[in-house]
Amino acid sequence: MKKLLLIFFVAALSSCSFDNKTGIWKDASDLPEINQTSKPILNDQTDTRYENIVTKKDTFNSEKDSVTPIKLDNTVKIANWFEEYAIPTNNISNFYYDGNKILLSKSRKLSQNFDKKNNFNKQYIFYKDNLISYDHKGKIYSYSIKSNKKVLEYNFYQKNFKKFRKKLNFIVNENILYVADNIGYLYSINLDNFSIVWAKNYGIPFRSNLKLENNQIFLSNQDNVIYSIDAKTGNKNWEFATGSTFLKSDFINNFALDITTNNLYFLNTSGELYSINYLTQKINWVLNFKNPLSSGETDLFLSYPLIIKDNNMIVSTEKSIVNYDTFTGVRKWILYSEPIAKPIITQRYTFAVLSNNLLICVDNISGNVVWAKNFYTNIKEKQIRKFGSIIDFKIVNGKINIYYNQGYLLSFDPINHQLISSNRISKKGLISKIFFLKGNMLMIDNNNKLLKYN
Repeated sequence: MKKLLLIFFVAALSSCSFDNKTGIWKDASDLPEINQTSKPILNDQTDTRYENIVTKKDTFNSEKDSVTPIKLDNTVKIANWFEEYAIPTNNISNFYYDGNKILLSKSRKLSQNFDKKNNFNKQYIFYKDNLISYDHKGKIYSYSIKSNKKVLEYNFYQKNFKKFRKKLNFIVNENILYVADNIGYLYSINLDNFSIVWAKNYGIPFRSNLKLENNQIFLSNQDNVIYSIDAKTGNKNWEFATGSTFLKSDFINNFALDITTNNLYFLNTSGELYSINYLTQKINWVLNFKNPLSSGETDLFLSYPLIIKDNNMIVSTEKSIVNYDTFTGVRKWILYSEPIAKPIITQRYTFAVLSNNLLICVDNISGNVVWAKNFYTNIKEKQIRKFGSIIDFKIVNGKINIYYNQGYLLSFDPINHQLISSNRISKKGLISKIFFLKGNMLMIDNNNKLLKYN
């Protein structure tokens, strides 16, 4: 009898999946869906208004010289890339880089490639000298930069989702990785051993970056519903439904966080911008960028991620760059233009790259363009065609850098706005943005290999 019981116990254990390759459950679909009803956020705000940011004037389209001395913020040296845009405000105004441009290491192929579009949209986290990302099957891996090898892997998805293309969004805090996906799952992983901590099934795909503060995870689903989740348990604190749209675009819901004021800013796909105090759970103000009198659903709202610096918040849409007061939501200025990358905001200036090949510097106080430069001046047309498309835009060591998917880098002087150098930093091209950590520059090339320069 004892032998039979022992055999039964061993068989029962073997039928469960507690290994790090398959996860706690045989399949993520075993998780029941979370009840979507909960305590709503307070919605008693009175300051809700329509903001017209549709082009009224001609789009800015002229070069401008200036002798105004430009002073940039001090360089920032970071050790970890905790979330999609590194820090809560989505903005680092001047990265520190050793600048030797020496290739220190090149990894093996990290994973099988997605299609080109999804390759670039993959998320990468750098934490404690490890690169954390995922492959085409949704398997999350940790790659040690020091030892140049994968150290851990974890796959939350099995049978039912094997052929479904996953889009994962990450944020990491105190050795716990939080993951939201385009199926509707939210789960956390202990990075010491890649074991699951908790997992929840919300049934509706998540479609936003993640923010974390005060033990709360903030994220949104594709219906523009904001969630506050307890980071320790995965339980829902509150939810709030914002305006939705039936049409889907490449723009996803975007959060920015100001921990000095305890305010969460949320820009959704229907063109609404919310300021919410995440401690009191009260809405401060709401801006609506789509005219409520129009048909609405025929017009897509497109924008780049929100960025914050001090009391300035930049909203950059396909038709304008706008600066708002973070406390009141009052517009400071608007520049009718067509940005093609997330702008950079410093204490005094905002820098942007426009579709008409202009690199511009805007005064944060007046909204006046200080200078504007065609960044292809003195570059031959034949060479320009080799660059490909712009994939990233950063200020590094006080120089304005534009990065291209074919691996090229253009570097400009912010004072005289002249081209300093034109280099190819990756012969294989790039499928990621550029990361700066501990004075090193890191990127993923078209062969899905991690390149590290000092």
